[in-house]
Amino acid sequence: MKKILASVGMVALGAASMHAQYAPGLSPLEMSKPWSVAASLRGFYDDNYLTLPNGYDGRGSRPPTSAGMEVTPSVAFNHSVETTLMSASYIYDLEWYENKSTTDQSHQFNARLSHEFSEKYKLAVHETFVIAQEPTVIDPSIVSTPLRVEGNNMHNTAGADFMAELTKLFDLHLAYNNNVYAYQQKAPDVVGYPFNLTYPSRSADLDRMEQLATVDIRWKALPETTGVLGYQYGHIDYTSPEAIIYVAPVPPTVPPTTKPAVFSNIRNDDEHFVYVGVDQSFREDLNGSIRVGGEYLDYYKDGGLKELSPYIDASLTWQYLPGSSVLAGVKHEHSSTDVTGGGIGSNESPVLDADVTAAYISLTHKMTDKITASVMGQAQYSTFNGGGAGFNGRDENFYVLTMNLAYHINPWWMTELGYNYSKLNSEIPYRSYTRNMVYVGVRATY
Repeated sequence: MKKILASVGMVALGAASMHAQYAPGLSPLEMSKPWSVAASLRGFYDDNYLTLPNGYDGRGSRPPTSAGMEVTPSVAFNHSVETTLMSASYIYDLEWYENKSTTDQSHQFNARLSHEFSEKYKLAVHETFVIAQEPTVIDPSIVSTPLRVEGNNMHNTAGADFMAELTKLFDLHLAYNNNVYAYQQKAPDVVGYPFNLTYPSRSADLDRMEQLATVDIRWKALPETTGVLGYQYGHIDYTSPEAIIYVAPVPPTVPPTTKPAVFSNIRNDDEHFVYVGVDQSFREDLNGSIRVGGEYLDYYKDGGLKELSPYIDASLTWQYLPGSSVLAGVKHEHSSTDVTGGGIGSNESPVLDADVTAAYISLTHKMTDKITASVMGQAQYSTFNGGGAGFNGRDENFYVLTMNLAYHINPWWMTELGYNYSKLNSEIPYRSYTRNMVYVGVRATY
């Protein structure tokens, strides 16, 4: 589940997806006025744009490759007064693949409002709406499905944070976060429907609402040290009415709605987190944060199954030179997954979720006044929970690496060269893949 305590580094890394335009940042020019417009044009070559495994067709064929073009216009608005900051942005992305003239279109809208009622009371609200196909664009932190998913797949995030100064030593933090996922593919869109029901639709796998409420007390022990004691309550509600497992083989002439089945809401759960932590300013340019505790899960739809596991969220930020910085961290928690387990004739319970550890790093280095290099990477290690002998305890590792070299011609124009890599190693058959993409392009900002 996406946690409100997810570190800034994790969010920034997730936004820097296989197509780096989703983390454009604000240049000094963009920050010099309340609005800005920008556009980028790229040519690229992608050796596995469908994220397919070798031998995906049963005949040992390699995944299809494609050259292509990408156009990304965007607009952003930033406005601040003495106690209020408002910002909003919209990014449209069109990717055309030469192979079979395939086209992807993505949309991302972001908005944020921060307000200080007084020195003691502060409130921030945020909203992000995404329609996309790329996994790291749909999921900005821990990735629920590492596979590209065709269609208009939606993820909406909304939340609020409230901070109150109780005394000179103690602050109260309250927060609420809501995530809604809706995938376009339904059961009739699955190949072989209604006669072959081995694989559930993406909607059955992943459509859900995740809610998380947070309350913690922060102790300002020293000017540079803040202790944290907190609790979170989370709830995941799978919203698709479709089945994820058909538990008995029956003749294909029987309508799917009458076949014995396990439905997606069996994966619903309640989650409780208790944690302690520290926010530490080591120096003016070096800051760290850590939360350590336990996560208690109640799968109340699956016979009341319960589980206790560790919870960790830690990050470090270092601004080592002007214009150069590094973010690094690690996060461990349970997360939703597109792997459901079972199959026709299975009497096992489905895969309920995955126990995930994600480590990430983001480095930006200003080489000269005109040249900037950036490297971002994430390694996500998952172990599936439930699904029987073929799935329970099986591992899946997902790696993402992006590298970009930008040359700033002037404040309005920039050229860039980059390389994106992703790799999935899975103990589940027919999922592992490797993907490489190189690009060159130009970006204009006004």
